[in-house]
Amino acid sequence: MDYIQNIRKKVGKDKIILNFTCGILNQSGKILLQKRADKGTWGLPGGAIELGESALEALVREFYEETGIEVRAEKLLNVYTKYSDSYPNGDEAQVLTILYLVSSENSISTNFFSSDETLELGFFDHIDIQNIAIVNQQHQDMINDFFENKFPIDR
Repeated sequence: MDYIQNIRKKVGKDKIILNFTCGILNQSGKILLQKRADKGTWGLPGGAIELGESALEALVREFYEETGIEVRAEKLLNVYTKYSDSYPNGDEAQVLTILYLVSSENSISTNFFSSDETLELGFFDHIDIQNIAIVNQQHQDMINDFFENKFPIDR
């Protein structure tokens, strides 16, 4: 059983602190976003850090699971800590996310990838992003900070 499921068995849907990591893959001024299966909205690829795993290990694992793209971290961009989120099943969390700039280790194809967590992948510029639903305020702030080059800041 994974760590989050184990905690949820003990606390139910009460708010807990969850640690995540995300990556920004930039290609010609556009960033890769994932249309998430859980909420049907767009966000940065990434996910929860498991017990015994470093943030970088989680980043590489989660990015691959959600995109099929092998990445390496190029730079730590920021840590986002003062955000709450709720999930379709009613779970509540304060979400801490470590954001990295990443580069691809293999060729990038967004055309046919899908998984249990990913409905679609696409590259978007800052203007395109204004016309799509972003999963939550934390992801919106991470995306805006990237395009406005606002690092590091306290959030």
